[in-house]
Amino acid sequence: MMSGPMNEDIRQLLVLQDRDAKASRLEAEVESIDPEREKTRRDSLRAQQVVEQAKQDHMQLEVRRKDLENEAESKREQILKYSQQQLETKKNEEYQALAREIEHVRQAISELEDRELELMEEQEAFKAKLAEANRMAEESKASEARTLSEFDEREKNIEKELDELDDEREELVKTISKKTFAHYERLLDTKEGRVIVGVDHGSCGGCHMKLQTQEIVNAKSGREMVTCANCGRLIYYTREMVMADELD
Repeated sequence: MMSGPMNEDIRQLLVLQDRDAKASRLEAEVESIDPEREKTRRDSLRAQQVVEQAKQDHMQLEVRRKDLENEAESKREQILKYSQQQLETKKNEEYQALAREIEHVRQAISELEDRELELMEEQEAFKAKLAEANRMAEESKASEARTLSEFDEREKNIEKELDELDDEREELVKTISKKTFAHYERLLDTKEGRVIVGVDHGSCGGCHMKLQTQEIVNAKSGREMVTCANCGRLIYYTREMVMADELD
């Protein structure tokens, strides 16, 4: 049996379906932009937080070094006090005791100075880490600005394309019967993917269930709208489709 011309409503619905599928992809892309924006901002913020933490760590090293310096200075003053007491005492035992205290304090000062030197070396090494953190934060900030600008441009272009698709859709809908369009809209609400499907080896191209003979005959004739008895999708047929009985 030769197939008749494709039902005009089906022809227009196929165009509409392609338009709606493209719009859905674009809308999903728009929805993905905000999370990508937030990720970009978070990445930049983390780089800045690394810098702030490095600055705080560097400051803590300086505070510790200052504490050691002050402690050493306090002990030097203590040595001066002991030395003054040595000059004032007339007892050899007190003099010797003060001498031992002075030696202990000097050893303590030496230990403090060693620790202070270690901290200074650590500070020096930390400068390179801080400089690298600053460099990465600056690069991240510049990258953030570029990326956000690209997102804005991409979003604007998609919104423009969606507006154009909406205009096209309005014009297409005018060419389709209200009953057929209403059926199409209902299918969109309940079915995922395509709702206008071709005949696939004698089966529905949507649910893949075997079609009844009359459904195939009606689809071939192109004179009326045909729906799959199983899933309710609209069915169409073209000469390029291979029917199950034509494979033999």
